[in-house]
Amino acid sequence: MNVRIAAVSVVSAALVAVGATSAVAAPAPATITLKANHTTVKLGDVVTFTGKSTGLKEGSKVTLQVKSGRTWKSLPVTAKVNHSAYKLTDKFQKKGVEVLRVKDGAAVSKAVSVTVR
Repeated sequence: MNVRIAAVSVVSAALVAVGATSAVAAPAPATITLKANHTTVKLGDVVTFTGKSTGLKEGSKVTLQVKSGRTWKSLPVTAKVNHSAYKLTDKFQKKGVEVLRVKDGAAVSKAVSVTVR
């Protein structure tokens, strides 16, 4: 009986140790937030986008993207992550609702909408 208890204890300890090391080895995925200072603007107005990041290196470049149909297109608007935050601006030249997000590698923010009148 003592042999069974000892064997179960050793196996349990091994499983806990393996599970603990694999949980520590996997880094958390990077995340990015996005916020627009205005959600409705006039044609030609400037919108400032800000956000915070976790898991991105200092100096990483985030790119503003706009949804075009079912795909996302990168705009020539980028910012560097500084102290886990970023700030960028864009001027809208087309009326309608623009759906935007920011991206850095595999990390992508939730989309925000800006209505241009």
